[in-house]
Amino acid sequence: MRFYIATYRNAFRRSYTLSGKQLAKFLLYSIGVFALLMGLYLLAWQVVIYTPMVDYLTAPGVMQFSIYAVHFFQFIVLLPVVILLMKMVTTYFCRK
Repeated sequence: MRFYIATYRNAFRRSYTLSGKQLAKFLLYSIGVFALLMGLYLLAWQVVIYTPMVDYLTAPGVMQFSIYAVHFFQFIVLLPVVILLMKMVTTYFCRK
């Protein structure tokens, strides 16, 4: 997990690049983090279901919030992967 956090933070630094194998490893960690975030999100909904607050929720509101939450998690997890991939590709083409 320390590798993921360090790589996530370094993805936004200009001179930091990864090899293909490191990028694949980071992508697998990103998939795991996305699954963890979705699990925590579903756990939070289970807590909300058993509280009186569920009486004030509507189905369209829940669906819209769920869509926004999934998109937010995807953005947070995949943004560094895309940045690192672009850096890797530009580094590859600039060296030739």
